Amino acid sequence: MNKIEQLTNGTKKIPRCVAVYNKLFQMIKDGEFVQDSRLPTEPELAKTMGVSRTTLRQALAFLQEDGIIKNMQGKGNFVMKSGVKIEKGLETLEHPVYSSVTEEIDEVELEFRIEPSSDYTAKVLERKTPVVIFADRWYKSKGKTVAYTLSTIPVETISEAGIELSDKNQLLEYLDKTIYEKAKHSSIKLTFSEAGNVSAMKYTVSKSERFYLLAESIHIKNKYPVLYNKHYIPVENGSIIIDRRLK
Repeated sequence: MNKIEQLTNGTKKIPRCVAVYNKLFQMIKDGEFVQDSRLPTEPELAKTMGVSRTTLRQALAFLQEDGIIKNMQGKGNFVMKSGVKIEKGLETLEHPVYSSVTEEIDEVELEFRIEPSSDYTAKVLERKTPVVIFADRWYKSKGKTVAYTLSTIPVETISEAGIELSDKNQLLEYLDKTIYEKAKHSSIKLTFSEAGNVSAMKYTVSKSERFYLLAESIHIKNKYPVLYNKHYIPVENGSIIIDRRLK
């Protein structure tokens, strides 16, 4: 393939990395790189495109941002499955992990512990409570952990919902499904974090150390949240969409 020429738009040149992006995107659309397949290595692609590794990496970064490819640490860049790209947005009142993770979740592991309340729990729950339940959930796809959630739950929520803590499945059903069916609204603060693996403790969720952090307060019937979630989603496994509309 010939070296990519600089493209022009009127009198302004399009950056070379954008030309590479456009070429790679077209090759994916034309089926030269099929869905779920690995792209050639960066040295091979850079040579094929006739550009430097730096320019190629810029183009690949844009393709990753747009959900066209994903990078798997130590394995390379893969073309996203069209059926996996997330079409839902965070405006939907449901579990953010299921709305945002690009991998198919087929297993959830749950552990919990009961601890006295603290200044931290009073802050995130917006009130004092005798004890709180901390629930850890590791979301897995084909045996690989792809996301992690830590829930802070006041004991009143457990009591009012009639949850038997001896039944982990009942607790999991409430945290991942029932609460979103009963909720009147939730608020989510989106930031980035490098603490996901530290928080998840039991499993390494990402080798890249780059996470979306969704801090979520869920409300049912009063001004106080019934629980507070911190969802850690690795950037390489996430597709965060916020669908905004005119009033």
